[in-house]
Amino acid sequence: MKEPMRNALIGLFVVGAFCVFGGLMVMFGEAPSWLFANDWELVITGPQEIRGVGDGTPVYLNGLEIGRVDRLEFRDPEQPGFGVNVIANIKNAYAVPAGAVAKMYGATLGFGAGQIHIVVAPSRDLQLLRKDNAYIRGEMSSLFGEIITDELTQSVQRAVDNIGAFAGEGVPVARNLADLLERRSIADVRGRSEMSNISTVVERLDRFIANLNVVLGDVNMQEDVKAIASSLKEAAEEAKELVELWKRETKGVAKNLNRGIDRTDDNLNEALSKLVGVVENLDTSTKELTGILEGISSGKGTAGLLVRDDRLYEAGVLALRRLADTIASIHRITGKIEQDGYITIAQETAVGTFTKDFPVGPKEQVEASDRK
Repeated sequence: MKEPMRNALIGLFVVGAFCVFGGLMVMFGEAPSWLFANDWELVITGPQEIRGVGDGTPVYLNGLEIGRVDRLEFRDPEQPGFGVNVIANIKNAYAVPAGAVAKMYGATLGFGAGQIHIVVAPSRDLQLLRKDNAYIRGEMSSLFGEIITDELTQSVQRAVDNIGAFAGEGVPVARNLADLLERRSIADVRGRSEMSNISTVVERLDRFIANLNVVLGDVNMQEDVKAIASSLKEAAEEAKELVELWKRETKGVAKNLNRGIDRTDDNLNEALSKLVGVVENLDTSTKELTGILEGISSGKGTAGLLVRDDRLYEAGVLALRRLADTIASIHRITGKIEQDGYITIAQETAVGTFTKDFPVGPKEQVEASDRK
């Protein structure tokens, strides 16, 4: 290869290297201002002290990079305490709202680079800054400050206070729990005026189980337990049979009761039917009696004549009186016979009057009279 050709290739290689290096500088670093002469400057004012922000720090608007920091300047070089201005080169394709605020974040825990985020408050009317002599307010912020807010700090403080109060209230409870779990035997409780605790209860339960094992281990007790179990089984079977019997008897009683109710209903219907007939007969008899009474009242028939004829009425009254006298005489005669105990019958004969007494009364009395 000739020397001129070789020098030309070396020159091309160096030029290419410079181009690649320039491209990498533009992509990952700060591009020279003379390359972007059409960018406009945005002045961020307000912070007294800036940490972690310098030349080349990226500027973001709603998460999109719109430029980089060009330089930092004192607001008044003669009075450094008045604060620092941050001059950023913003790409001409972007505009910044007038009410935006720049939040400047330094390197987190000393690692990485700082960032500037322009935050726009929600609003319906957003006026854009003019690109000549543009200013917005800026403030230093911290990612930890945004994560750990004052409300979170106060909440943690309240939680710590509540935990401390809970711990203070829990001290007596812990003491009582320690006293409850303290090893304390039955002898200690009997010998001193101390109350039983879990240890005492466990010891008593252990003794109870030991005594129960002794009792259940006795052969006679086992036989008694078996006998009781057998008796309970028989009682259960008898109870089961009794329940079955009760069910059967209950069903039978229910059936008989239903049949009785049915028969009573039938008898009641029959009785009501007969009663209807009796009422009808009574109605007919009443009508007939009414006709008879009307006939008697009008003097028809024997009863009518008896009612309307005064002589026949007097004769009937006289006959009734004589009948009463006859009954009275018969009553006197029977009374005398009962008093004497015999009946005397006399009859006139050719030789004179024949008299015979005939006894009356019970059989014993008659036999006694015959013996006399």
